Amino acid sequence: MLSGIRNTNNCKVFARNVIKEEAPFSCPKCLGELTLKKGRIKTHHFAHKPPFNCSRGQGETDAHRKCKEEIYLSLSSRQNVSNLDMEVDFNTSIADVFCHIAGAPVAIEIQKSDLTVNEITLRTQNYHVLGINVLWLALNNPKLSENRYSPKAWEKWCHAAYFGRVYYWINGVIVLPVHFAEHRLEVVHSSWYNKDGEEQSAGGYTKPSKRYRTPSFGPQLDITQNFRPTRKDAWSGGTVFIPQCSLYVDQLQKWW
Repeated sequence: MLSGIRNTNNCKVFARNVIKEEAPFSCPKCLGELTLKKGRIKTHHFAHKPPFNCSRGQGETDAHRKCKEEIYLSLSSRQNVSNLDMEVDFNTSIADVFCHIAGAPVAIEIQKSDLTVNEITLRTQNYHVLGINVLWLALNNPKLSENRYSPKAWEKWCHAAYFGRVYYWINGVIVLPVHFAEHRLEVVHSSWYNKDGEEQSAGGYTKPSKRYRTPSFGPQLDITQNFRPTRKDAWSGGTVFIPQCSLYVDQLQKWW
């Protein structure tokens, strides 16, 4: 986690702004002692001092922490952003970054690898109840550059929720929208002779893949300039269920 409580004045602090001499620090959730981790390679952060039994900050990679901090720092310089904070506890959810953009309350959530579709759905519902628009982001994935890509369950969920696109973080407040178009598999033509000497043939056509999709890239977008709050009605299709929700989505026309 990037934030903790400084015990001397009971104030929330960020790891990047404090030094070890200001300890002790404690976890905002469990109040357990935190250790300040400040090195030259990884993003400065706090970690629970063992033993502990608290989920806050668990499952975060350094790439996740870096993304969260870069978004926060970039938003801090934008004039249309107010009430900016990081790792905000709403009881039902802890937003990676929270702020008001042009007056609209927005929670920015960076997808963690261990976060299930059920958890994403529940958090999205909770934000809707609170009147907060949620923007789910994925870390940039090099595999998207390939012609065929097998989306994970949570990517399929986001694709359905955000009207046919998934947002991948590039840097700062810049994200890349990606649409998963149909991918067609080639069935190679073949021929042979049966026992009666008659020539038989098969293949020579393409068919839609059930597993793979072809990524279609939109233009890079600025979270603070190219998005708007949107209410979405509940929807279900196949194994995907999207609850009624408040989302922060781009304003692009379909590019696919």
